[in-house]
Amino acid sequence: MPGRRRQEIVDAARALLAEDPEATLTVRAVAERAGIGASTLRHYFPTQRSLHQAVFAAALDGTPSDLRIHDTSLPAEVRLRECLAQLLPPLQPADQSTADKWLKVLNAAFGPGGGTEARNAWASYTARALDAIAGWLRVLTEQGAVPEADDKRRARFLLTVVEGIALTRIIPVARPGGGEEEAVLDDAVSAVFHAPRVDNRTA
Repeated sequence: MPGRRRQEIVDAARALLAEDPEATLTVRAVAERAGIGASTLRHYFPTQRSLHQAVFAAALDGTPSDLRIHDTSLPAEVRLRECLAQLLPPLQPADQSTADKWLKVLNAAFGPGGGTEARNAWASYTARALDAIAGWLRVLTEQGAVPEADDKRRARFLLTVVEGIALTRIIPVARPGGGEEEAVLDDAVSAVFHAPRVDNRTA
């Protein structure tokens, strides 16, 4: 079945990346891992970029999750903060394996000789994260919890803060302490909730 074959190809590519985050997903390597010919792979994924985007989309299936963003029994600030927190890499002070993996991915994308596939994957992740955050903001706007404004711009602001916190988790030397990380995220959420309200009737 076409759907199953496509999934097998994506699974093979994900397996290669799991073994080596810096690996380049060549048609030959992925086809060999999937046990198919290169022409068959090209039928499902005409370009390496389309393959890599599918791999990244599969890796993010179910995440970012909406979690409890629709649950009006909880404060809106709590719901948004909870959703944003899931975009952060796990904080494991005693285990550097997660941080090391993130560093490898970043180096593969933006370091010397960084591959196009890795940069495309990062761009795909960023686009999905932005769409998710904008979606959460739309829900809260419709509920009247946050003022109407440019959701994409606010989403970019929040993602910039989240990415900054993520870097401090990946690079332990820069890691803040004493609840500073949580306070920074709270400040960003607060800024969104207390932004000036836009009156669309006069726009």
